[in-house]
Amino acid sequence: MTALACRYGKIAVLAPSASTTGGPELLHQLVHEIRLHGGDAAIHYVPDPTAEVPERYRCYDTPPLRALDLGKGDCIVAPETMIRKLPLLSPADRYVWWLSFDFFESRRSSKAARVIANTYKAALLQLLTRLGTGHLFQSYYARSRLKPHLIGGELLSDYLSIEAAARDSAPREDLILYNPKKGIEITDRLRAAYPALTFVPIINMTKAEVEAIFRRAKIYIDFGEHPGKDRLPREAAMMGTVVVVGARGSAAFDEDINLTGSYKLAVDDTLPAAFQALISDILTDFPRHQAVQEAYRQVITREREVFAQQVRDVFFQPVPAAASH
Repeated sequence: MTALACRYGKIAVLAPSASTTGGPELLHQLVHEIRLHGGDAAIHYVPDPTAEVPERYRCYDTPPLRALDLGKGDCIVAPETMIRKLPLLSPADRYVWWLSFDFFESRRSSKAARVIANTYKAALLQLLTRLGTGHLFQSYYARSRLKPHLIGGELLSDYLSIEAAARDSAPREDLILYNPKKGIEITDRLRAAYPALTFVPIINMTKAEVEAIFRRAKIYIDFGEHPGKDRLPREAAMMGTVVVVGARGSAAFDEDINLTGSYKLAVDDTLPAAFQALISDILTDFPRHQAVQEAYRQVITREREVFAQQVRDVFFQPVPAAASH
């Protein structure tokens, strides 16, 4: 392999303090991967820079950076939800990492407040870009949403920190798992329409408990907005569960969720009938559907390797031959 050197002296990755959801895990993974390749990266927590690394993320090499004191030749990376934390004028290079696009837009209840907030954010985004801020995209979906704003950049995805399940040692149960935080209105309508089916919410479970129920169940459904490459569908697939999603957000992009079209259902008036037909077939012929989704599992398996290459492409550069000796 060609010898590489980090493009930056120090790299600070901004992350929310005291949060252990999927987004912050990606931020810790980025710091870990940069350090694994020899770069000097650290986590800077906001709003509490003195916060300790959460227990869940201590498997990663992520030293905290208390003071955001960076200069020329250094770099700051912020998720899109923290775009206002990026300094407008800084000698350090800046990146916005778009873990989603939907969460960037205001969700205030008042229409007038949403318009004002989104106008401000759009202006800030354009200003930061004109001042040299770069953009990284966790999904093809996010990149497509930024394209009308004339904003481009590099892909920087993520990976799962779980191993694929071994071959099923016990028969699967006719369970349909769902995340009550994702598309619950649609899921509730389907539950009401088909009371004979057994729906189980993934709620108040440890990571080990989630993996265990994925190994028991036949199906995981997700009719949420898919603002980025969500982790639970991939975790379900790696545990051998058959995944069914609504074809919207990142789930509509094969590059983000590499499922054949039959497992991506249109969220419209045809959904109830299409859902019933597909679910019935999966429950009846589960091994065939599980085998069909093997290609999806293989893509997920390769994500760590892809992420490592993307980190090298963005944050590292080849060392000239004379300098590498």
